[in-house]
Amino acid sequence: MKFFKTIISSLKHTKMLIVIFFVLSIMLNYLTTYIPIVIQYFIDIVLKQRTTPNEILDLVVNLYENKIGFIATICIVLIIIQVVIMIFTYLRSVIKTKIIQEFQYEIKLKLFNHIQNLTYQDFYNNSLADLVQNSSDDVNNIINFIDKQLTYILDIALIIIFAIGQLITIDFRLSSIMIFLSCFIIFSSIIYCKKSKAIIQKRIEIQRKLYSKMDDNFNNLKFIKLNNLQEKEEQEFEKIVKESNKFNKEKVKMDSNYNIGVENVVKLGPPLIFILSSYLYMIGSISIGSIYVTLSYSNKVTKSFTDVADILEALNLFRESYKRLNNLLELTIEEEKISNNIEIKDRTITFENANIMINGTIILENLNFKIKENEKTVVIGSTGSGKSILLKTLIGFYDYTGSIKIGDIEIRNLNKKLIRENICLLLQDSYLFSRTIAENIKILVPYMPNEEMINISKFFALDNDVQKLKEGYNSKIGKKGIALSKGQRQRLILVRAFTKLKPIMIFDDSFSAIDRINKKQILDNLMSLEDKFTKIIITHDIGLAPSFDKIIYINNKNVIVGKHEELLENENYNRVYKLNQDKIEEEYI
Repeated sequence: MKFFKTIISSLKHTKMLIVIFFVLSIMLNYLTTYIPIVIQYFIDIVLKQRTTPNEILDLVVNLYENKIGFIATICIVLIIIQVVIMIFTYLRSVIKTKIIQEFQYEIKLKLFNHIQNLTYQDFYNNSLADLVQNSSDDVNNIINFIDKQLTYILDIALIIIFAIGQLITIDFRLSSIMIFLSCFIIFSSIIYCKKSKAIIQKRIEIQRKLYSKMDDNFNNLKFIKLNNLQEKEEQEFEKIVKESNKFNKEKVKMDSNYNIGVENVVKLGPPLIFILSSYLYMIGSISIGSIYVTLSYSNKVTKSFTDVADILEALNLFRESYKRLNNLLELTIEEEKISNNIEIKDRTITFENANIMINGTIILENLNFKIKENEKTVVIGSTGSGKSILLKTLIGFYDYTGSIKIGDIEIRNLNKKLIRENICLLLQDSYLFSRTIAENIKILVPYMPNEEMINISKFFALDNDVQKLKEGYNSKIGKKGIALSKGQRQRLILVRAFTKLKPIMIFDDSFSAIDRINKKQILDNLMSLEDKFTKIIITHDIGLAPSFDKIIYINNKNVIVGKHEELLENENYNRVYKLNQDKIEEEYI
C-alpha cells in the first residue's frame, strides 16, 4: 500500500498531462475504429446498399452532387482522419514521455531518500545488493510496464469497446463472436498469468543469486586466488546457471503453448466472422460495407492479442517488483519530525539506568556513568562485548530504555541530524569513495584549501605516504580504497573526519590497522589537543588505558568506570591488562 501511495504522489505533478493523455487515447482509438465506418459508407453508397444512416458523413458528402465530388470528399475525409490520428499519436507520445520522465525522477528520488533515511538496524539487516536492486531493476520494471504495456492494454481495451459498440449498431450477432473470442483469450491469459507467476518469481530469485555470487567473487578475488578456490567457485556458479536454465526452459515451454493456443484462436476469428457476416448478407440483414467493417474490426482486435504473452510477463514482473518495493518502503526510517531548533550547550554525556536491546536481546544493561566535556575516555572490552553498540546508541542507531542524555536533554527527544552535528562517529567500516584521495578528504568540506588538507594529513601521518604516489593527492584509490593499505585507509578516514571537527569525536577501533610508530604519533597528537573536543576511543588495546582520564570497561553486559589505577582493583580488568603487558613484552623480545 505504501508503494501505491508513492506511485500516486510521484504522478501528482503530471495529473493534467495524464488527463490529456487519456483524452488523446480515447480520441485516437475512436478515430482508428471510425476509418472502416467511412469506407463502409463509401462502399454502401457506391453499391446502393446502405442500411445504416450516418448523419455526419451525409452532411459532408451531400455538398457534392456528382460522383467525382463524392469520391474526392470521401478521400479527403479519410486523409483528414489519418492526419489527425498522426497528430494525436505524436502528441500522445510526447506527453507520455514527459509523464514517464517526471515519474521516473520522482520515484527514484523518493526511494533513494528512503534508503538513506532507514534506521541503522534495518539498513544492515538487508543486503546492500537487495536495496540497490530494489531501487534500480525493480523501478525499471515498474516504469517499463507503465510506459509500454499499460499503454498497450489501454489501446486494446478502447479498440475492443469501440469496435464492439460499432458492430452492435450493425448487428448484435457479429459483435457476439468478437466478445466470445476476447473473453476466451482473456480467460486463457489469466490462467497463463497465474501459472507463470511462480516461474518468474524463481527466475528473479536465481538472478539475484547470480548477482550476489558475482559481486562476492569479484570483491574477494584475491582470497579466491590465494586459496585456489577458482574451481569450487566455478562449480557453484555453474550450478546456479543450470538452475536458471531449467526455469528458463519451463518458461519458454509455457510461453510456446500459450502463444500457439492464442494464435489459433486469433486465426479462427476472421473465418467465423466472415461466415456469419456472409450469412447475414444473404438474408439481407447487413450490407457489403458492413462485411468489410466486421472483418476490419476482427483483424484489429485479433492482432491486438498477438503480444499478450509479453504483456503478461511484464505484468508478473511488475507485480513482483511492486511487492519488493512495497516491502522496502515498509522498512523503518529514522524519526526526523522532532524539532531541530534545540541548542545543545552542555555536552556532558550521561547514562542513567540505561539498557540497550537489539531484536529483544539485552546487549548492555544498567549503564550508569558520565563523560564530561573535553574528557579523554577509552572504551575497552572483548570482541562482541558491545563497545560499538554502546556508542552507536548515543547517536541514535539503536533504541534503549532508561536515560541517555547530552547535557540535560534526552537523546530520544533530539533530532537525529542535530545529534550528528555534535557527534562524529568513525566506524570500523567507514566508507571510502572510489575517487581521488583529495576528493575523499574534502567530501565534508569541498572548498577546503589544499594547504589545510596537507596539514591535517601530516597530523595523522598520511602526507608522507601520499607524496610517494605518482599523482599524490590526485591518485584514485579504487572501490572501497583498494589501492591503499588498511592502515592508510584508516588514516585517510581520520583526516576526512578532522576536516569538520565536531564537539564529540568517537573513534571506533580507528587505529587497529595502523602500525605502532604511526599509531603512537597519531595518539600523541590527539591527546595534545586539550580542551578542543571530547575524545572517546573504542579499542581492544587495553595497553592504551593509562593515558586516558576515564576508562569504561565492558564485561558480561555491564560496565565499570574509573581511572586506570582504580580499575586495576577489579579482578577481570587486572587480569586482562597483565596479559596484554606480557604479550607486548613477548613481541618486543
